[in-house]
Amino acid sequence: MNNFIEIHKSKLDHLIERFDSSFYCYDLDALGEHLKFLQDSVPEGVKLWYATKANPLSSVLKEFRRNSFGIDVSAQGEMNHALNAGFEPQNMLSTGPSKSKKYLQSLVDNKIQTVVLESVNQANWLNEIALTQNKKVDVLLRVQLPWSEGKSVLGGDEISAFGIEPNSWINSNIKELQNLNVIGFHCFQWGNILDANRLGLIWDKIASSLTQLSNDLNIDMKVLDLGGGLGLDYESHQTPLDFTEVSGQLKKVKEKYSIPEIWMELGRYAVGNFGVYCTQVIDRKNVRGKELLITDGGINHLVRPAITDQSFPCQVLKATTNEVNSFQVHGPLCTALDKLGSFELPSNTSPGDWLVFSKTMAYGFTESMPFFLCHNLPAETIIKDGQLEVLRGIETAASWLV
Repeated sequence: MNNFIEIHKSKLDHLIERFDSSFYCYDLDALGEHLKFLQDSVPEGVKLWYATKANPLSSVLKEFRRNSFGIDVSAQGEMNHALNAGFEPQNMLSTGPSKSKKYLQSLVDNKIQTVVLESVNQANWLNEIALTQNKKVDVLLRVQLPWSEGKSVLGGDEISAFGIEPNSWINSNIKELQNLNVIGFHCFQWGNILDANRLGLIWDKIASSLTQLSNDLNIDMKVLDLGGGLGLDYESHQTPLDFTEVSGQLKKVKEKYSIPEIWMELGRYAVGNFGVYCTQVIDRKNVRGKELLITDGGINHLVRPAITDQSFPCQVLKATTNEVNSFQVHGPLCTALDKLGSFELPSNTSPGDWLVFSKTMAYGFTESMPFFLCHNLPAETIIKDGQLEVLRGIETAASWLV
């Protein structure tokens, strides 16, 4: 984050002066360099996809398209948006647990290359649709495996909406559905992991289990989609994940199980580091011995801390002392859930100062709850070719209240 501020401080100052309200800023130049590094680092036979849900801005999607990523979409709106951003249907992958007949029809009509099937119902519906159009659709069967570990945002060892267990696919009629071309399997239950060795162990278990499933179903596993799960170091004591080590683990699994193609759907690891969220301190007070800062924006703009109980890194934009104090940072909403975290910040932080939250280019504004209490929507801005662009300025409640 310090590097972002050092490089772009004048641009952040300009945005503060222009808007005087909360905003996001994304560095697409740095993002492009990162995406090129990722593509240069993956082993042969590993395909990278971008998980649109991490940040669906058109400018962001186009950066991935320029860097030869496939696009992973999880809803009708994401599919439409990716097509509008110039992605070809043959380079699109449809994931997500909720696929209605209407949505599956749209995927076929728009010639989306590969569909991840999450249930037997989806398999039957898609086969029926493909049959009426005399088409054969490439599909992956999503599998939910049992684990001995704990919770994850994607389920972990808990029962989740993602896929079904191996025996359910074995006992299904999937082999009878002639208009489906089963090219492999999808399994993704663990997110935000910072240890490449742990990722390797998870992937080894998945590959072993799904190799067995492919044998049981007599299906040639041409593709194994491992999802994402690559983490970001949100906390100061954490060590960033080394992608070269990740690539080594992928190569090891691919060679051990003789898998022709491995797919990875990157979200936070692909984009998270390249954006900041800026909001102003409105008030400061002491409550039962705790120093509190109340800000212009909170979980209405940046909800992830309330969902995951993990904060984005934070600092004061213009610190004027090296002395620090512990602060709880709360947003403007009338709920105790509106807490952005506890941080060590300059002891003289006061109303009027601006806080900068880093690593917010992934799961930032579009994951949030912007309409509660009718506060302003934050502006979203980008830096491209060294130039600052405003994609959307500040919008007031009047723009959506009817």
